[in-house]
Amino acid sequence: MKKIKSANLFWSLLSIYCLFVLPSCLEKEEGCRDVNATNFAADAERDCEDCCTFPSITFEIDHAVNDTFLRYGDTVMVEDKIINIIETSFYLNGISLTGIDPTIIISDQITLTDRTGNTNTITDDIEIISRDINSFSYEIGSFSGQGNYGELNFQLGLTPIQAATDPAEVSTTHPLSSTNGLFSLPDSNYVFTRLRLVNIANDDTLQYDLATPVNITLPYEVTVDRGFDLEIPIKVDYAKWIEGINFADDSVTTSAIIVGNLANAFSIDE
Repeated sequence: MKKIKSANLFWSLLSIYCLFVLPSCLEKEEGCRDVNATNFAADAERDCEDCCTFPSITFEIDHAVNDTFLRYGDTVMVEDKIINIIETSFYLNGISLTGIDPTIIISDQITLTDRTGNTNTITDDIEIISRDINSFSYEIGSFSGQGNYGELNFQLGLTPIQAATDPAEVSTTHPLSSTNGLFSLPDSNYVFTRLRLVNIANDDTLQYDLATPVNITLPYEVTVDRGFDLEIPIKVDYAKWIEGINFADDSVTTSAIIVGNLANAFSIDE
């Protein structure tokens, strides 16, 4: 009888060990357990360290004159003027999607130092769009959220905090840096929007550097699925950009016309 009791005790202790001790010795599967991430792992048993990848918003830019794709070096007719558009560059910021569900904005952050040494931490959704034959796709940044939306909002130009940035204090890969920034002179004031063209009629090269922000709101009905990237097709129509310009006018008058045209020069590319 004593041997039987000893055997029972042994198996009882072994069962308790297996139940409570052994599972803790097994390595739990590690992964991203944030349901908003693109690499969400439903079977992960514990969180990984900084391994989650969140969806991004990318702007796919189509540069055009009316319904014609604008290639680098093209000579085009706009109204009664024959022109060659040499350069177009502009800042974007303040990207958001609004609708019946909570607003989606970029979640990335950046700390900027201004020219007096003050710092501000803000949303990092700043991008320079340029008519560069190699760059028509621009990843704006990461976001989280889902739902149904009806409008895309963004600003051409920079906010006062962004415009006050000391370019020497920004990473060289950032659009506000000395290397990549858009300036009237190196490391001087930022240019929000630049248009440089040749008026073929008299072979004049004209450049318009603007520092006026313009808010853009475009109708954009889209369903955003949780954990999926979003690519937004945008058309920039330079015929609308320079509509009504008389190249004989002074630059101040022409710049004011361009500012007034900008909101109508952007659309969702169908």
